[in-house]
Amino acid sequence: MLLIRRGGVTNLSKPFHRSFFNFPSSLLPTDKPQEYIVKKRLNFTPELLFDVVSDVSQYHEFVPFVEESFVSATDSHNLPAEAGLRVGWKQFDEKFTCKLTCEKNKSVKAESLTVSLFESLNTQWKFREVKNPHIRTSSCEVELSLSYAFKNPVYNAVSSLFSEQVTQLMIKAFEQRARDEKLKMSIKDRPRLL
Repeated sequence: MLLIRRGGVTNLSKPFHRSFFNFPSSLLPTDKPQEYIVKKRLNFTPELLFDVVSDVSQYHEFVPFVEESFVSATDSHNLPAEAGLRVGWKQFDEKFTCKLTCEKNKSVKAESLTVSLFESLNTQWKFREVKNPHIRTSSCEVELSLSYAFKNPVYNAVSSLFSEQVTQLMIKAFEQRARDEKLKMSIKDRPRLL
């Protein structure tokens, strides 16, 4: 698995000043979004992973910190076009809505429509089939790109402390959901003995 964090450049031309609290520079407010890219090869089909990721209404069942999930609009192919989440963690509890663009079995892109919580939020999942000539089953290369900036500098500071761990936790949740769905399908497809 590959995890890349893109960071901003610290402005060294600002005058030095001492404050009561000494925060590391990574916790100081910045106008640049936090950006992450995670790439991973998984032993699932792109179709299965697309179905899991695009089924936003079910996120509350398996994604950590998601208390509520809903789809409020679909496109002409009956894929989600607008969806939202209520996320809670300790004293933080926020609800937001995103515009979704789904390309069947290839990608799911989300852009925040809620202006009260995020300055910006862009998420994109990409799925690419990887065939292995030595085995009959194919796998999927998944790429998750995440870019966000909260309007509240405290949220930005807190999220920067835990973002890598939370990103890993999210990927594991989607992996486990895909594994569970694959198992359900294999049980469903088995012939029944009388």
